[in-house]
Amino acid sequence: MVISLNLQRVLMRKSFFPVSFLGVIAVCIALAACGGNGRSPTPSPTGVSLSPIPSAQPADLALAARLYSEGAIEEATALYSRAIQGDDDGQRQRALWALARLQYQQGDNSGAEDTVETYLGEEIASDAERLALLLKGTLAFAQGDNDQAAEALTAYVTAGGPAAAYARLRLADLAGRRGDVAEAVAGTNEALLEALPAAVTTDARFALARYYEDSGDTGAALGTYELLGIEAETRAGRGEALWQAASLAHEIGDASRAAGSLRTLMAAYPSHERSLEALDDTRFAPDIPQTGRALVLFTQRANAEAQTAYQGIVEAGDATLAADAHYHLGILAERASNYEEALAQYDVAISTAAANQQTDLLGQSLWDKSTVLELLGHVEDAIQTYSSIADVAPSSEHTAEALFRAGILRFKQGLPVDAAAIWIRQRGLASDGESQARAYFWSASAARAAGDESAAQRDLGLAAAVPGADYYTLRARAELAPEDAFPPPGDLPSEDPDWSRVELWLNTQYGAEDAATRTSFFTTAAYNRMIELLRAGLQAEAEVEFAQLIDDAAGNAWLLYRLARAASDEGLHSLAARAAGAFGGAASGAPPEALALAYPLVYPQIVSEQASRNSISPFLLLGLVRQESFYDPRAVSPADATGLTQVIPTTAAGIAEDLGEDDFRNSDLFRPNVSLRFGAHYLGAQIELLEGDIPAALAAYNGGPGNAFRWQEATAVSDPDLFLETIDFSETRAYVELVLENYAIYLYAYGLTDEPSLPLE
Repeated sequence: MVISLNLQRVLMRKSFFPVSFLGVIAVCIALAACGGNGRSPTPSPTGVSLSPIPSAQPADLALAARLYSEGAIEEATALYSRAIQGDDDGQRQRALWALARLQYQQGDNSGAEDTVETYLGEEIASDAERLALLLKGTLAFAQGDNDQAAEALTAYVTAGGPAAAYARLRLADLAGRRGDVAEAVAGTNEALLEALPAAVTTDARFALARYYEDSGDTGAALGTYELLGIEAETRAGRGEALWQAASLAHEIGDASRAAGSLRTLMAAYPSHERSLEALDDTRFAPDIPQTGRALVLFTQRANAEAQTAYQGIVEAGDATLAADAHYHLGILAERASNYEEALAQYDVAISTAAANQQTDLLGQSLWDKSTVLELLGHVEDAIQTYSSIADVAPSSEHTAEALFRAGILRFKQGLPVDAAAIWIRQRGLASDGESQARAYFWSASAARAAGDESAAQRDLGLAAAVPGADYYTLRARAELAPEDAFPPPGDLPSEDPDWSRVELWLNTQYGAEDAATRTSFFTTAAYNRMIELLRAGLQAEAEVEFAQLIDDAAGNAWLLYRLARAASDEGLHSLAARAAGAFGGAASGAPPEALALAYPLVYPQIVSEQASRNSISPFLLLGLVRQESFYDPRAVSPADATGLTQVIPTTAAGIAEDLGEDDFRNSDLFRPNVSLRFGAHYLGAQIELLEGDIPAALAAYNGGPGNAFRWQEATAVSDPDLFLETIDFSETRAYVELVLENYAIYLYAYGLTDEPSLPLE
């Protein structure tokens, strides 16, 4: 079950701004304690006795909030239950409300509903009652109790709650459930009058299109689907909308609109399941061109069928289409590990593309041929083919990278002077700083290998001077630093950052904060909606609103800073990091304190304990967490990698056995205390297995220990940078690079280095 932060933290957190957030604290503290509407007794929360016992200490609620945020759900529940049984009415009511939200966020809708009923039976303030009605209506809606949901949500709307749009959308769904389509349409359209986040708007429009269909208004339904095909928030949503539009247009006999939607679906979203479905749909299949069919089959990895389709294109005799078909046939041969066939197909694609002046395809085909040659150990041919891309397809996206690969191969041959000559040529083509730093760093390595230390120091200096914090810039700075410049990373700091330094930098960099803009932004309907949802325990919805606020603040560093601070105070670490990165990233020259917002010390007690237990740096573990999940404990990958450290089920089972966790369930990885324990254990085990080689251990974490050993052996020498360039899985190479960049920035953000730098030896 998904773990989310218990919003009881709002009661205890330090706030600095804005007026709305100050109001959250004041209202939440007073919410249950102030006078309100007396009610007749209601059932007690499931499993909680209401017989008074001596009062629990107020600190217990703060501890319960922290425990819940860390994943110690049972312990947090016990503390809230203890407070509920106490004789302090204010504390009892706060604990009831916190417990109700905890139960809801854990999927215990029945228990949460009972707790909310008990809470509503207390003498509470009108604001507290309004929030409880919103949560009660949400719970009843989820459980299919339509009448109770309608009553609670209608009462919330009548009370003028800031999140009324969400209540109206659920009321519209309830109207649809009972067959009142006209009311469903009207309610949805009323909710959409507000500027809601894209995700919410998308879902509402899909519902609206279905209501229109149910009412027989196919014209309105079709128009809504076509709009969603352009504006839906996700690629999956746009693909689904295009499919629905094509189906509905076909149904009403508008073949032109159906064909247009289907063409867009298959061209823009060939990986969408609906694109594959269309190939066998008798309504559409006869009119799908062979090129579209081949692309969908290829993208969906239906390899045998794709090969037949591309072979058919070749046999049709269109030279322009044939070049692309041969290129795809080459990839299909690679997928089957038939590398000689792949080379043959790439050669035909290269010659055909050159004859037809298809420059982009020519560069792509040469690149793929080069990688196969390198894989097969045909080093000289690989070097020549890599280098030829700059000659015949200089505008190719692969040109600079191809020259770099040619240089690395020469370097591995023990020919540093030849490698340096290639990298000089690469620098002339590389336009971005990252590629420039990489070329200078390796030119320095070549100079050093050739015995020219002066040139090596010069090129390292040029790499280190590139702005930002890309891997080779960081490595160059570390190479130039004195040997004693890097103290060992110890415990995580406990003191709060000096925010005045960040604000001084913002003032210098962007000018004084505009108080009127700040006040206007933090009193908008969207901001108040987010606060209301957060206070009501509807955290998923609140996070969507918060993310939209970050987008709305784009370009205004002061607003992004305030949002980052606010999200951090609420424990919304992923959102805080996103907001902070938008105004003070590693390339911005921001002070360490600003980077600390973008690179937070999440769950510091657990991170410190698990890092120490597994003999790894806590900053390295945090760098891994940032790359794996971006601090989201609810993250799940397509491969079912789960939680902060993204452990896949099979690996998790092995770790559980190692740790003696007999009652482990994969859903436990949603708990930060479990995910961090498992991730740290696995990373520590890989570091030990690979004899302390951190880059290799990270490669093993992502790509498997067998591959990490293979790359180590291929590197032949102990060189972390050469190891990185030996990794032949692009995803794993990028992963190792990014985790190490994160690690370096963490060291700088928390005072371990004087500048962003990456020592690895």
